[in-house]
Amino acid sequence: MNPRQRVLAALRLEQPGRVPFVEGDISPVIERALLGKEIYQPEEVNEVMGLDSQLALFLPPIMAEYHEQDGINYVAAPLLRTRADLDKLVLPDPDEPALYRAAEEMVRRNQGRYAVAAKMRMGVSPTLLSMGLDNFAYALADDPGLVDTVLGRYADWSIAILGRLRDVGVDFVWTMDDMAYRAGPMFSPRVLRQVFMPHMRRVADAIRATGLPWIFHSDGNLMPFLDDLLALGFNGLHPIEPGPMDIEALKRQIGGRVCLIGNIDLHYTLTLGAPEEVEAEVKRRIEVVGKGGGYMISSANSITSYCKVENVKAMIEAIRRYGAYG
Repeated sequence: MNPRQRVLAALRLEQPGRVPFVEGDISPVIERALLGKEIYQPEEVNEVMGLDSQLALFLPPIMAEYHEQDGINYVAAPLLRTRADLDKLVLPDPDEPALYRAAEEMVRRNQGRYAVAAKMRMGVSPTLLSMGLDNFAYALADDPGLVDTVLGRYADWSIAILGRLRDVGVDFVWTMDDMAYRAGPMFSPRVLRQVFMPHMRRVADAIRATGLPWIFHSDGNLMPFLDDLLALGFNGLHPIEPGPMDIEALKRQIGGRVCLIGNIDLHYTLTLGAPEEVEAEVKRRIEVVGKGGGYMISSANSITSYCKVENVKAMIEAIRRYGAYG
């Protein structure tokens, strides 16, 4: 099997020849350190790291002001505070061919070798980030129609993009919508069901209509939401953050329903630990969670700029050493 075939097999809950290695994001700081150069193609990152997938970006703009710290952009001030700000919510034209050009070129370059993911959002994260959690919470009480409008516009945009993805040639959809902290969800199950789920179901229906496999991503403790989220029908769950979520328990509970993706710890192992600890964690994940297939290894969020380069290298080498199925 080549890398693309491995990813698609794992998403079908099959056991490929090796455990696939995928990432939802890698800091350019880490990429440059691994490659030893400033200018490179995505395929060079795949070769050096042994990654099985690539990312084609279809992310809507967040309506917010940002500040940068340690190479990471953080929202400094949301721009959609009230209904008077709705004219700021301007999204790219989904019928503009230029929006798809980079993804089409990526598909042409790799010629079926790597699995190309359409990295998207369902609308949850853009809504929360563009409104800010405080403004979002006030609007739930004072103007719930505003929340519905913002969420609906983001969902509509993603649905329009999804309508063209089969022609682009991507292999799967990877939605990124953070809705939880380590301590628990950002909002209640009632808000999930009443406010977010109607639009999330619309996007989920559009994803299924493409016929493409789908990975759902959210950081944090999703356990209070898990049954509701599984009902959306995604094929893979990422990143299953260590601490709040037990990936070994989830393998026993839902491993026959969805592919599990993760969860090499970002809070300690990759950022503060020793290479030997990275190797041990990778080995454990592959042996326990990878057993029988339906698993892809990755960090428990992304490869950030503050990961130790030597630990990222240790992760790469451990996946190569232990990743083959016997």
